[in-house]
Amino acid sequence: MNSVRVMLLCCMGLMLCIEVAAADRQVVLVAASTSPLHNLDSLELRKIYLGFIVKRDGEIVKGLRYTEDETLNSIFLQTVVAMSEKSYMRRLLSLTIRQGIPRPAEYNKFEDLQDALLTKPYSVSYMWKDDAVRSSNVKILRVLWQQN
Repeated sequence: MNSVRVMLLCCMGLMLCIEVAAADRQVVLVAASTSPLHNLDSLELRKIYLGFIVKRDGEIVKGLRYTEDETLNSIFLQTVVAMSEKSYMRRLLSLTIRQGIPRPAEYNKFEDLQDALLTKPYSVSYMWKDDAVRSSNVKILRVLWQQN
């Protein structure tokens, strides 16, 4: 009977730990660790991903997309561009056809995204905070989304 109680308490403790870890999940805006960028407000960030020109130090800031993680992509669409994926893709296609504005570069491998950030100092992207903290190649500019 005591071993059943101990097991039950251990399971409850483990479930609480998992719930706390999940509640701390965040999506962050990142740039290369060597980037001169410090922060971008929500409007500037939205403009970058919708094809408008945003400059810092005379350089155009580019948005890079990480498309491998569907949950992360959904959060990006909701919090950054505030559009459904279908509407967002339609907008990007329209900009390319009508004005020749290229779509933001997309990466489906985390390593490729990191390499692109390193080679383009005036570029930004988004990722899970855990991934950003583990990487010495990126710096966190700000939190974009936090799970409640």
